Amino acid sequence: MFAEARHPRPWRSSSALALAAAAWLLAGCAAKPPQGYGAAPEPGTAQQAQQQLEQAERLTQIDPQQTYLNLIAQMQRANQWYASLAHADAFERQYGSNAQIRLRRADALRNTGQAQPAETAYRALLGEADPQVQARAHRGLGLLFASQQRYAPAVEQLEHARRLDPIDADLLADLAYTHMLDGRLDAAALPMLQAAQLAPANARVQLNLALYWLASGAREQAAQLLQRLRQPPAANASPLIDDTSLQALQVRLAAVEQAVNARQQALVTSQHQPRSTLP
Repeated sequence: MFAEARHPRPWRSSSALALAAAAWLLAGCAAKPPQGYGAAPEPGTAQQAQQQLEQAERLTQIDPQQTYLNLIAQMQRANQWYASLAHADAFERQYGSNAQIRLRRADALRNTGQAQPAETAYRALLGEADPQVQARAHRGLGLLFASQQRYAPAVEQLEHARRLDPIDADLLADLAYTHMLDGRLDAAALPMLQAAQLAPANARVQLNLALYWLASGAREQAAQLLQRLRQPPAANASPLIDDTSLQALQVRLAAVEQAVNARQQALVTSQHQPRSTLP
């Protein structure tokens, strides 16, 4: 699985065939004349059918480069960071470099503990013309700094990303969580509530909302939310969270409460320190 392959094949299997089949059906439907008694061709119908047929033919031309990128993204969603890093190498040897694979590589470096190469990779992407690429690079830097407990620069980078992509719920949840880890519950409120409303079915975002409510003392609201998340959203569907999620939530709550207490204690200490007077 980790071996480098100059001619990768796995992603050309069932999903590619399914897409090709769907596009073929679309082409077949587009080529049919109007059906039914008294139906007459409308002006432009033949031209529209030809355009739809050409679009369907384009859909059947599977893009192996994009499909490989999708495979690497799927690996990263499954936390297979080392495997994705190996495949990033294979991708670049096969197709060359582009912003998307460089972002994937930077994420893999960050999640495999290679902080300095990850930071270098993210910073190299800040000059890209695509604002989405810039936003993801700023977000990656923010997450990297937060993992090092450098919360002030982490917030700065995440705010840069938010300005570029203000409706990314995961990004807003990251910003709120970073504020919470820095003991700033008041600063976490707005991005957290925005994220929760933008992504009501996102388990990660909703757990961050529960964390915010628990840390803020709104335990009844948190309990109601967690109860909803433990219920299957539909028949034959799995709940959004499980016991493991709740255990992780308790660990994160302890860290946030410790950060809040430390910030409050630092504030009290600074208020009681004697002020120096000039002679």
